[in-house]
Amino acid sequence: MKKIIGIIHPFDLYQTFYVYEDGNKLDAMQIKIKDIPNTIFQLCETYNVYQLDLSGAERFSKKIIQDIQKQELIKYNKNILTIRCI
Repeated sequence: MKKIIGIIHPFDLYQTFYVYEDGNKLDAMQIKIKDIPNTIFQLCETYNVYQLDLSGAERFSKKIIQDIQKQELIKYNKNILTIRCI
């Protein structure tokens, strides 16, 4: 199963996101906070992944999730991502 995993650090400008398939890392990238929603959708399309797990500061992660879901509705007009805050 493929998934994107993000480890959120509120005071870092760049956040680290990984693409995994069955425990094997396929890709890793540093993303600016403001670019997270668009970059997540690029990763989804590139790797055919529709599960996102965010770890880190809970309030900050929930705000990022809201931004992603808002962009998702604008772009796809429905929810295609399964997002978990772990």
